[in-house]
Amino acid sequence: MLEASKLPYENYAWERVLGACCENVIGFMPVPVGVVGSLVIDGKSYFVPMATTEGVLVASASRGSKAINLGGGAMTIVTGDEGDERHAFNSASRFAQLQRLRTTISGRNVYTQFKATTGGAMGMNMISKGVEHALHVMSTEAGFDDMNIVILSGNYCTDKKPPALNWIDGRGKGIVTGAIVPANVVRDILKSDVDSMIQMNVSKNLIGSAMAGSIGGYNAQAANLAAAIFIATGQDPAQVVESANCMTFMENYGGSPHISVTMPSIECN
Repeated sequence: MLEASKLPYENYAWERVLGACCENVIGFMPVPVGVVGSLVIDGKSYFVPMATTEGVLVASASRGSKAINLGGGAMTIVTGDEGDERHAFNSASRFAQLQRLRTTISGRNVYTQFKATTGGAMGMNMISKGVEHALHVMSTEAGFDDMNIVILSGNYCTDKKPPALNWIDGRGKGIVTGAIVPANVVRDILKSDVDSMIQMNVSKNLIGSAMAGSIGGYNAQAANLAAAIFIATGQDPAQVVESANCMTFMENYGGSPHISVTMPSIECN
């Protein structure tokens, strides 16, 4: 079967893969990479790579970037920078620093969430080591000698799943970003008008998502953009599940729409 396959395998840096990030390797899957931008964010211009096979995704993002730039660019605020597995913890890593704990109980089971900063890394491995060390100290030195550690990660983190906890409390990096798009740019570039655009956002992204019982899905297509950027930059695509938690909000600001997105749980390096 492999002899007849059209899956490419030549001219690839296999030394970076074998024994590192994939097993039983038989080839690689090329994905087209487009670029959006430049996009002005906090006064600096960035080109954004996107790997996708979805037609017009890059074109749509490019049009949005043009509209944002014509309004002076986007401004951002980082609202959180923590990884979850949630003086023993910190000693297991040079970079992971425990910030706080959250605990919940179900019957005889105790679930503890460790929240920590992890430098510039996504940090799951270093946090897991810290949690393992902290639990060992608790069971051997802190009076919890009858504690039975069932599993290191009890899904209360919660990784690669869409729980309300990540939407409410955040996970990884949290950001809020906004931009004012001039009314003439809405008309000429986005082919709409201010009132219609704001009403569309309320009816679709807010009310429509609420009617569907969405958790963190108050947006048009945040997952498309997050997935394309994650694949292009070597992030874990499975973490798009929580990274695409996003609320898009629009309001009339002096006759032009102020458009913002709130994303509380971006998981990336």
